[in-house]
Amino acid sequence: MIALIIIFTVLMFALLGIYASYDKTFYNPPRDPSKPEKLTPVGNHPFREETRKMAERINSLPCEFVTTVSHDGLKLSARYYQGKEDMPLCICFHGYRGAAMRDFSGGGLLLIDEGYNVLIVDQRAHGRSDGTNITFGVNERYDVLTWIKYTNERFGADKPTYLFGISMGASTVIMASGLDLPDNIRAVAADCPYSSPKKIIKHVCRRIRLNPELSWPIVWLASRIYAHFDVNAITAAEAVKKTKIPILIIHGEGDRFVPPEMSEEIALANPDMVERHTFADAGHGLSYFYDTERYKSIVKDFLKKHP
Repeated sequence: MIALIIIFTVLMFALLGIYASYDKTFYNPPRDPSKPEKLTPVGNHPFREETRKMAERINSLPCEFVTTVSHDGLKLSARYYQGKEDMPLCICFHGYRGAAMRDFSGGGLLLIDEGYNVLIVDQRAHGRSDGTNITFGVNERYDVLTWIKYTNERFGADKPTYLFGISMGASTVIMASGLDLPDNIRAVAADCPYSSPKKIIKHVCRRIRLNPELSWPIVWLASRIYAHFDVNAITAAEAVKKTKIPILIIHGEGDRFVPPEMSEEIALANPDMVERHTFADAGHGLSYFYDTERYKSIVKDFLKKHP
């Protein structure tokens, strides 16, 4: 009896530990869509005011709120900004626990100001989209397919389309590039992507002084037991080997959250299809602000090369 009690107690503590890992890593509480989106960056953001002003501007522009349904039954939401009719479409995916208007305050305005038709997506478990589980791109890559299907049905399968992503969204679109995408997907642009969910999770564990080797099995179990997916199912570095689509990677050399070595790993996995640019001293997702003119020039030149 004592042995059974000890075993039961150990199992209970193990499950509690796994659930705590799930709660901290994958769970994103439901949001109230009636409340305004958070436009001001959190933490010690060096471009807080610039980001807030641009996010407020893009948030104030006229747009159409659109929805579709994911492969696993979630309602997904996005904002559509009408550009010039003869211009391509850009579909944009924000980062981990990010906000669409804030994450694309710079890149989104760049595309809109250039006249592109722009769809800025609320990733699953974010914004107005359904869901409570973040899957680090594993399931989100199929949401990319869902949005491509939506836009192709609405605008035609011959509409030139680009995929954009930042941080987790960058890894998401690179993972999606390894899938069977329609011919009108011309290129992918990814700002500060991580090479794999496993590597970014272990990197964050080191930053918060947890043993990454001991923490990873707990996180993996949390993904399987509570989030109902395998966080180790796919990596951006694996997916890019299969891609037939040109990819632009931008990364700040001062990025401490997603080390630039991760995007270098992605680029080296398929150098014929990946064009990579780094920005000296730029932190996570901040390359646009560190050298705005160079950032704009790189993006515009890349899109012109792949009409």
